[in-house]
Amino acid sequence: MFHRIRENLKLSGNKKNVAKLSIGTILGQGSYFVTLPIITRIYGVEIIGTWALLISIATVIQAFSDFGLTNAIMVDEEGNLEESYRVITTIIFVVSALGSFVVLISFKLFGSKIGFGDSIFIAILFVSVFTLQQTQVCYTWLNRKAQYDVLMKNPLIHGCVYGAIAIGLGMLGFTSYGYYIGQVVGRIITLLHMKRYLSRRMFTFNKEEFIRVFQKNKRFIIYQLPVNVIGSFKGQLPVLLIKGLWGTEILGYYAITIRLLQLPSSLLGAAIGRVFFRTTASMKRQGKALGEYVYNNLVRSMKISVVPMALIMAYGDIAAVILLGHEWKMAGDFVRILALQYYFNFIMITVQGLSITLDKQKYAMISIIAQIITSASALLVGKFAFGSVYYGLFFMAVSFVVINIVFFCIIFKVMNFSWRKYLRNVLVNAGLMLGLAGLLRYGCNVLGI
Repeated sequence: MFHRIRENLKLSGNKKNVAKLSIGTILGQGSYFVTLPIITRIYGVEIIGTWALLISIATVIQAFSDFGLTNAIMVDEEGNLEESYRVITTIIFVVSALGSFVVLISFKLFGSKIGFGDSIFIAILFVSVFTLQQTQVCYTWLNRKAQYDVLMKNPLIHGCVYGAIAIGLGMLGFTSYGYYIGQVVGRIITLLHMKRYLSRRMFTFNKEEFIRVFQKNKRFIIYQLPVNVIGSFKGQLPVLLIKGLWGTEILGYYAITIRLLQLPSSLLGAAIGRVFFRTTASMKRQGKALGEYVYNNLVRSMKISVVPMALIMAYGDIAAVILLGHEWKMAGDFVRILALQYYFNFIMITVQGLSITLDKQKYAMISIIAQIITSASALLVGKFAFGSVYYGLFFMAVSFVVINIVFFCIIFKVMNFSWRKYLRNVLVNAGLMLGLAGLLRYGCNVLGI
């Protein structure tokens, strides 16, 4: 009886933590929604497309900037946390600097257009890489410590700082760099807010500390690092291919599409995922079975995202025109095409860290490699067989959904839980979403909207 009461209290606490993170994200995304129509009109497609390319490069560097060690903070012994933090932060700093210089040299050698002066390019790329990964480190630390009151404020801080600076500089006429400066300063201020609650010492050059951290956590370097790198490349591959196949303007539309489609994940999915990772890591340490808990989380995520994603699929183009202006209609078309993919992406985010907890990173890596191959093939077929980015995105979305379903079927089999039960639920809920979207769109067409 007491055990059941304790478990119920734990679940109740998890819901409160999810609520805290979600409230913070809602406020942060609210600030984005207020500023986005202004920013898209000030800076236009080319500027936003260039930033998308820059962040794509930064994200690829970020993936190996910590040698895969960030998640070690979640599972490490309490007494080792500060040492691990110092080592990880030092590695991130060095790799961020070296990676930025390598990218600049590569651009020079291959004659690629940068759009910045060398020093500005290096500064923006370095700060972007370092703050991206250091933010992940801080999130992991504060998640482990259950300091959700701190994490709750991050989206609002970033959204307000970024929006105020980008709009302010844009209205003053700094339309070349204002958007980039707003993004970078927003990241720095958010990072400083979290850093106050972490260890004060950030760096170390003590060789013994590096040796100890590497020896304790070599499994992350061997298994998690490749997954991070391949996963990051998979995530950024559409950005790089769209830039190469269709140019910066189409990339700008795609970048705004992804921002809009990631709203459900940002508002709720990421919050659920962070609490889920902490809970499953704790359950694993206690030797508890995970199958039922994982299944219940997935089913809950499917149900709560059906209606929002159906609305996005039905009215994405209309919403984009109303929110951003008629010139952004193509982004709205992209939203409708990719809605199904991001329905499954939302579900995946809510079970964040599952392959790590299960020590099955190799399955995640195989899934990611399959997605890389199919995404590249889809976009190339769209370009050279159909001459249309729309077909490329459609084929990419379908391949993502199939691979995602197969991956979770295998994961449930690993957990000795019925994969058929999962498959039935996911197909029923996806069918409901598609059916509801079709009905809503049909009603819209009948009314002549």
